[in-house]
Amino acid sequence: MKSFKQILIFFIYLLLLNGCSSIKEELIPTYNKGGYKMKIVKSNIKASYLKISGKVSDVMNNKPLDNVYLSIGCNKIKNSQNGEYSILIKNDFKDNYLFVEVVSIGYKTIQTKFINITNESEIKIDFYLTEDDRPLINCEGIN
Repeated sequence: MKSFKQILIFFIYLLLLNGCSSIKEELIPTYNKGGYKMKIVKSNIKASYLKISGKVSDVMNNKPLDNVYLSIGCNKIKNSQNGEYSILIKNDFKDNYLFVEVVSIGYKTIQTKFINITNESEIKIDFYLTEDDRPLINCEGIN
């Protein structure tokens, strides 16, 4: 009976460890401690427009970030106060690849790898930024 309890406690412990995995382990890594998760919706034909949407959050506490700027191809957008963003862009890229850059003051900038958008109608990308530990520089009065 005692060994059964030990085995049961061991399996519960393993389940808890597996369930408590951090966000970082699931992310596509970037050159800093942040990352992103991406889901692509494929289409049988090339769509006229491509919808790119998602959410931007802090990697440590998963809280949504606002005042974040995203550069998607030649388009620049700002996310909402609840961290969400969405853009519909004309899918007329000649080389069928693009990348997304995410910038926010106080956080490290991240970029996706090049994304093949051939025959895609929608891409959902959730970004997870890490705080920038470098000091901000006050550039007032500099010519």
